[in-house]
Order: sequence, then C-alpha cells, then structure tokens
Amino acid sequence: MPTDHHAAAAASSGDRPRRWAFALVCLTYGTATVGEQLLSPLFPTARRDLGLTTGQGGVAFAVLAVSIAAFNMVAGLALRRWCAATVMRVSLLTVAAGSTVAALATGLPSLLVSQALLGAAAGLFFPSGLQGVATFAEPGRRGFAMGIYGVAFSVGLTVAALLGTLGAATSWRIPFWSGAGLGVVSLVAIARLRTPMPDPGGARGVPWRAVFGLPTVVGTIGAMLQYGVLAFFTTFAVERWELTEGAAAAVLAVGRVVSIAAKLVGGRTTDRVGPRGSVVRTSLLLSALGLLWVLLPGGLVTYGVAAVFAGTVSSIFPAANVMAVERFGSHGLALGAYRSVQIGMGALAGFVIGNSPLSLQITVLIAVSTPLLLVWACRPLVASDAQR
Repeated sequence: MPTDHHAAAAASSGDRPRRWAFALVCLTYGTATVGEQLLSPLFPTARRDLGLTTGQGGVAFAVLAVSIAAFNMVAGLALRRWCAATVMRVSLLTVAAGSTVAALATGLPSLLVSQALLGAAAGLFFPSGLQGVATFAEPGRRGFAMGIYGVAFSVGLTVAALLGTLGAATSWRIPFWSGAGLGVVSLVAIARLRTPMPDPGGARGVPWRAVFGLPTVVGTIGAMLQYGVLAFFTTFAVERWELTEGAAAAVLAVGRVVSIAAKLVGGRTTDRVGPRGSVVRTSLLLSALGLLWVLLPGGLVTYGVAAVFAGTVSSIFPAANVMAVERFGSHGLALGAYRSVQIGMGALAGFVIGNSPLSLQITVLIAVSTPLLLVWACRPLVASDAQR
C-alpha cells in the first residue's frame, strides 16, 4: 500500500504535464501581446520614416483594435468546431505573418495590413487562451492562474516596450522582425499541446445579458486606457515633455515592468476582497495617477508617476476576467463577445484621441478620468463580494 509520501509524489508527478501546458499557454499569450503592442512605442520613429501624421497613427491603432475585436468573435465561433490549442496555433502563425508585413512596410497601406493581421492574431488568442487557462489551472486555484495569465500579458507588454527602445536606437523594423521570430518559436513550442474538443451539443446562442454585464464594463474601461491612452503614451512624452523618442520608450518600458508586480498585487487583492472590491481600489489609484502625470510638468517625479500608471492599467483585467469566467467561462462565443465589445471601445478611444479637436493633453486628461465610473458602478456591490 503506498505511503502518504509516495501518494504525494505521484500526484506531483501527475500535475507536471498540466503545469507545463499552463506555462506554454501563458508564454504564447506573451508572444501574441508583443505583436499587438509593438507599434505604440515605435510610432514616433516609424511616423518619421514613413511620412505619417498623428491622425494616421490613430487610424493604425484603431485598425489594430477593431481587428482584435472582430477576431475575438471569430475565435469564439472557431471554438465551436476546434479545440483551443488549434486556435492558438493559428494565432501564432498570424503573429509571424503580421510582424513580417510590418517589418517590410513602405507606407500607410502596408502598415494598416500589418496591424490588421496582428490584431487578428491577438483576437484569436484571447478566448482560446482563456479556455486553456481554465483547462490547465490547478483545482481550486483559478484566481491565481488568472493572475499568472495576466502577468504573461504584462511580460509581453514589457518585451514590446524594450524592443521599442531598441528600435528607437537602431531601426524600428528590427523589433518587428524579432516579433516574427517569436511567433515562429512559440508556434513550434505548442505544436503538441492538446486541449479538449468542444461539446457538439453545447449551447449555440450567446448569453448577451451576461456578456453586457459588469465584467465587460470593467474590461471596456481597461481597454480604453490600454488601446487609447497608452497607445499615445510615447507620443505624449515626446510632445509634452520634449523627451527623445528613446527616452519616452524607456519610460513606457519601466511601466511595463511595473505592470508585472501590479498584476500580482491585483490578483491577490481579487482573492482577498473579491473582483469588484479590487476594481474599486484599482480605479481610484488609476484616476489619481492619471491626473498627476497628465497635469504635472516633465521631470523625474512625473516620469515615475507615468510609469506606475502605465503599469497599473493592465492590473484591472484579471478582476474582469475572473468575473467573466465565473459567469460564462465555458461558452467560447460569449468570451469572444466579451472581449470584442471592450476592444471595440478601445479602438474608438484610439481613434478619438488621435483625431480629437482638443489638444492631446486635454483629451488624455478626460480619458484617464474614466475609471471613476467603475468606482460608482462597483461600490454598492463590494459588500456582497466580501460576504462570499
């Protein structure tokens, strides 16, 4: 009869494939994130090389976000026929293709094609990756797994920002070639990953009432900051603070590093006070930091506050994702719709900021105040979270 020690060792050995598969899902999520986030830190340099305007940059960022939104829905439909691992592999192949087109871009049309492809890759990955997390997360640790999945997103943001710094110092095309290489390597890494096939008898409709509930509201505010405000972060730093393009990209890179720690703190807070309580705290912090870095003059303190703001933005998504998984996590099309709605609003935010009749500072000031809406939306429900 096996001893407790032997039983524990056997259980640990059985968990290794699950943990390895979970790690692969997270690492490949980082690769998809690198692709979608590369243009933001590189735009000041690419704009000069390709002869683009700030307004055309807004169009490019909007194309990226619209493509993400559309292919979130495509991924949801695909998950009715194919397993999550297959959809993830298609996503990584598209990352490599989109990054290659961007590296070879000669003007706005080819840049828009690359952004559409990179957006498609990110859109395909999110619902399939979220299902992968649910499949490989250890029993009873879904919240922690979601936090680690969020850290993978932050790592991707950090790598994109670091590549942006490299591109500002050398050539803006080199980071996109690097992104293509990461896509190929990640595709090879998950070539043998297996996830369950979808249930052919599962629900076909979309639970729209749940999709348009609080999880999507929270995620939408986060997307507006991520795809709107942070898309123009380096442009703001160059124009408002008169930083060099390399220095502006470096400030964003620091923010991406901060986001890793912020994501872990956000995950722990979600476990402790519930997702809605976590959203209230994060929203108050984001609004305070946002107002400070937009209004203060350039200087080390302002750069530090701006970096912390950039890092804190992505920490709002784990709470939103936990809410979504709890309400409709087994429904691939619902997950796609949930992400599609919020990214669509992110696309609108990017377009508005790039083409606003107001100054960039005033437009960003309004945008960074939007998390206060979540304080109002979530505060009456925090007590019910704490009682669960």
